[in-house]
Amino acid sequence: MLIIYLVFLLSIFLLMHSFIFYPISIWVLNKFFKKKIRAKKTYYKISILVSVFNEEKVIEKTIRQLLKSNYPSDKMEIIIGSDNSQDSTNNILADLSKEYSNIKVHNFNIRRGKAKVLNDLFEYAKGEILIFCDANTLYFPDAIEKMVQLYADNQVGGVSGKLILTEPDKIKSASQEKTYWDAETWLKEQEGKLGILIGANGGIYSIRREYFEKIPTDRPVMDDFFISLKVLEKGKSFLFTPDAVAQENTVNLRAEFNRKIRNNSIMMSTIKVIKNLLKPSFGLVAYGLWSHKIIRWFTPVLLFLLLISNFALAKESLFFEYFLIIQLLFYASSVAGFLLYKLKIHVTPFLMSFYFVMTNLAMFIGLLKFLFKKQTAFWQSTPR
Repeated sequence: MLIIYLVFLLSIFLLMHSFIFYPISIWVLNKFFKKKIRAKKTYYKISILVSVFNEEKVIEKTIRQLLKSNYPSDKMEIIIGSDNSQDSTNNILADLSKEYSNIKVHNFNIRRGKAKVLNDLFEYAKGEILIFCDANTLYFPDAIEKMVQLYADNQVGGVSGKLILTEPDKIKSASQEKTYWDAETWLKEQEGKLGILIGANGGIYSIRREYFEKIPTDRPVMDDFFISLKVLEKGKSFLFTPDAVAQENTVNLRAEFNRKIRNNSIMMSTIKVIKNLLKPSFGLVAYGLWSHKIIRWFTPVLLFLLLISNFALAKESLFFEYFLIIQLLFYASSVAGFLLYKLKIHVTPFLMSFYFVMTNLAMFIGLLKFLFKKQTAFWQSTPR
């Protein structure tokens, strides 16, 4: 029974730490140790890297939006790598490169995965600052300038912008992703104020060229997570600026579920190549990585252990009995949320619990895919 007690207490402590104590502690730390960054409008030569695969529906709009930036065009190059796209993506890119001299397109005839494409694009880049953009990410006109001006401070090695999720009318059922994303954005902002952003927004972030480290290709790796953490490993600050804004559309629930499965399986694989940062010697970075990421990735396991240990302890006291009832009611509300979702009835509390359970189910499947080495470095274009 002692072991069961310890499992229960450890599970609930780790869950509360990751979701409650850690955000509060980061907010408090900002009151005393917030980075004082000297920003200045400095127009470095920049290279915007975009890796694409079958993105005919969105790529032209994304590139034209980048070209609307108020950043000087003579200081900006857009380098796009097509990973053996089979739709009309290559034709669209060819037309754009003919229209604009600062667009460089590289078509790869063998599909190799995003990591290899980005590694190759880096070799072509001439900019002092590298900016990473996804095929469906729409930058606001001043977003690039807002990120780049922070590099006037030499301690800054990387800067992430703010990603806003918008909800097309046709997929209002995915609205809870936006709710959870807003909470995640708040946490990223708190970490960024300390200069320890744990994972940049993949669609809008930047680093100094000299801090780019080739992305491993011998295993599936989350490229944006790896690139940003390697900047922190070099002792440089990684900031988050809410003034540099881009937007993406949310996707339907099935696509979001599959994305979370893939992401968690690859995140697990990424641990091995960033394990050095987990050491206590990395201070706040290690604290953030353990709290914000590692524990979160194992949330479904902790939830399972909490439920099972609570069942075993239910007869020990009224506290455990009532706590078990609360857990069961929560999971019952998630089932209700799913059923109401199917009926196109949106009751926010039920949808929130359903989305939370769905997310953790996807993460658990991702964990299994990692353990059984079923993850892949290739990605499929998200249904638009």
